Amino acid sequence: MVARHILATGRAGSPRPRKRFAPDGLRGACHEAGEQLGWEDAREARFRTAAQMVEMWRGLDLPAWEAPYVLRDARLGYLNGYESVLISGEMSEQQSSYAAESRWGERWRERLRAARERSG
Repeated sequence: MVARHILATGRAGSPRPRKRFAPDGLRGACHEAGEQLGWEDAREARFRTAAQMVEMWRGLDLPAWEAPYVLRDARLGYLNGYESVLISGEMSEQQSSYAAESRWGERWRERLRAARERSG
């Protein structure tokens, strides 16, 4: 899903390296796509591991000098999006509980409380 978003936007980077890291536009697009995926998964109480997200990217065929950066940005976006929907108040308490448990396991109450405290 994240990889499809990047392919659809046409922001998959240049064919050869100009710098030793991924362009900001690509990294931003990956972060945004990851955030959207996190929101969707939290609403369904599904949490993807980092390995599952990497598997989603296999078809994207990113250059080796960009892949680590954009994968990290997509993962950070995913985690941010997932947590944001948990603390937003948009879901019922039961939905939030299921999603938080899917994300954090047995310690979900403690971690959800900490996330809410961080948000203010």
